[in-house]
Amino acid sequence: MRVLQGTGVSPGVNTGKPVNIERALDFSIPAKISLDEGIEELTSRYKDIVEKYNSSSREIEAEVIEAYILILNDPELVGSLSNLNSSHLEEIYNIFLEQAEVFKKMDDDYFRQRSEDIEAIGKELIFTIQNISLEIDMETPQVIFANELTPNETSSMNLNQVTGFVVKEGGPTSHAVIVAKNYGIPCILDISVQDFDIENTNEVIINGTSGELTINPDKSSLKIVEDYQLTAISYQENYKQESLDKLEVELRANIGSTDEIKNFKDPLINSVGLFRSEFLYIEEKQEPKLANLVKANNLLNEKFEKTIVYRTLDIGGDKQVDYLNLPKEDNPFLGVRGVRLTLENRQLFEAQISSILESNIIEKVKIMFPMISILEDYLEAKDVVVTIAKKIGAEVPSMGIMVETPSVAIAPEIFVEEVDFFSIGTNDLLQYSFAADRGITSLNKYHDALHPSFLKLLHNIIKTANDNNIEVSVCGDMASDSDGAYMLYLLGLRIYSLAPSQAPAIVSSLLKANDALNTLDVDEILSQKNSQSVRKFII
Repeated sequence: MRVLQGTGVSPGVNTGKPVNIERALDFSIPAKISLDEGIEELTSRYKDIVEKYNSSSREIEAEVIEAYILILNDPELVGSLSNLNSSHLEEIYNIFLEQAEVFKKMDDDYFRQRSEDIEAIGKELIFTIQNISLEIDMETPQVIFANELTPNETSSMNLNQVTGFVVKEGGPTSHAVIVAKNYGIPCILDISVQDFDIENTNEVIINGTSGELTINPDKSSLKIVEDYQLTAISYQENYKQESLDKLEVELRANIGSTDEIKNFKDPLINSVGLFRSEFLYIEEKQEPKLANLVKANNLLNEKFEKTIVYRTLDIGGDKQVDYLNLPKEDNPFLGVRGVRLTLENRQLFEAQISSILESNIIEKVKIMFPMISILEDYLEAKDVVVTIAKKIGAEVPSMGIMVETPSVAIAPEIFVEEVDFFSIGTNDLLQYSFAADRGITSLNKYHDALHPSFLKLLHNIIKTANDNNIEVSVCGDMASDSDGAYMLYLLGLRIYSLAPSQAPAIVSSLLKANDALNTLDVDEILSQKNSQSVRKFII
C-alpha cells in the first residue's frame, strides 16, 4: 500500500479500478480529412454536446463547450491556421500551443487556466483530423486518470461508473472540476499516472477532500471507506427541515463565483450568508460596468429566495486586481484592504453600491463591510450607502460588518447601536488573533479555531449580539467544520454560512451539540488551557 498526496478539489471518498485514458498525440499518424473539415466536424461535435448538456440540466458545462466553439472558430486563430498544410499536424497543434502560451503568462489564475482549454481544443482537433475515436469503454466502476480531461472525453463517459477523477493538470475552474462537482464525484489534481505503477494497481482509494490517493489499499483502509460511506448516508438522513427546526438554526451558503450561483442546488438552503463580490472584479481585465454588476446581482436574486448578505469589495492582502494598480505593501494583510481600500477609491465603491441598490436583490440584501476595525470606518461606509439610496430613490438596506479584527471582537458593544448584524469571519480573525499568516503551513498549530482564547473572543461577540437582539452569524471556515460548528452551537450561534457541500455533515454535528447542551458547561470549556482539552468536550 502507498499513499500519494495531491490537491483535493471535489469532496468525497470512493474506490475503483484506476484507468488511464490519456492519449498522447502521435503526429506520425496521417491526416484522414482536411483541416477545414476537421474544424467543421469538431464544431459540429461540440454543438451536439452543448445540446446534450442543456437537455440534461448541465448548463454550466454547456457554457464551457460554447466557449470552445468560439475559440475553435476565432477569426484570428482560423487565419493563422489557414496558411498551413492539412498534413502538417504538428504545425497545426503548435498554433494552439502558441495561443495557450499567451494565456499562461497572464497573472490572473482564471486566464492561466484557459490556456489548458486552448491546448485541449488543439489536441482534439488533431485527433479529429486523424479520425481517432475518443469513445471510452466503461463497464465497471473506475477512477479516471488523465493529464487533462476534455469535454469530448467526459461527454462520452458513463458518469454513473466514474468513482473519481485524478487529473495532473488543471485548476478549480477547469472542465474536470466542474463536472466532478456537478456530479458529486471526488476529484484530485496534481497526481499523474507516472507517479505510480498503474499496470500493477488493482484498486485505489480517492479522497477528494484531503487530496490523498491510496494505491492498492489494505483491508483496514477499505474499511475506512465503508465507514465514510455509511456516515454519509446517515448525514443525508439527518438533513431535513425537521432537524433545522429542532436546532432552531438557519443555514446560508457561501458563494464566490458565477458557477457556484448557477450550480447551486440544496433543499434546505435558500439564503446567502457571504457573497464574495470580488470575483466580479478579479475575473475582468478592466473595471466591470455598472450594467454587468447589476446583471450578476439579478442572477443571484433568481437563485436565492431569502436573505443575501453581500460583502462589498474585499481586495488587497491575498486578493489583487491588476487593473486597479494597487500600491505594493510590505504587509498587505495589515494594509489598505477591504473597506479601507474602497473608502479611498470612492468612485469604485459608489459604483458597487449603486449596482446593489439598482438590482433586484434590493428587497432581500444585507450589505456587509469587510475589514472594519474602528467605528468611524463603518459609519463612513454606511453614509455612502444612505447617500446613494436617497439619490436614486431606493430603500436603505440593512447594513452590518464582518467581524475579522480583534479590535471589534474584543469590544463589539461599541458597534451595537449602529449595525444591523455581525458576521464573523473566523479565517482572518484567527490569523490576526494569533499573529500567524494562515497561508503558511508551518504555522498550522497557530491556526486552531478551538483554542480557548479564540473561543472566548467568539463567545464575546455572539453573547453581545444575542443580548442586544442583533443578528450574528459565522461565515468563515469554522462554520463548515464539524467540530467548529459543534462548538459554535454551544456558544450560542444559530446562523451558519457555509460551503453547501458540507451542510449535511454540519447538521449532524449540530444535532449532537444540541443533545449535549444540558450536560456541558460553556464556562468550563472556556477555562481550558489548550484546544486538545477543548476537543474532549465534543461528543
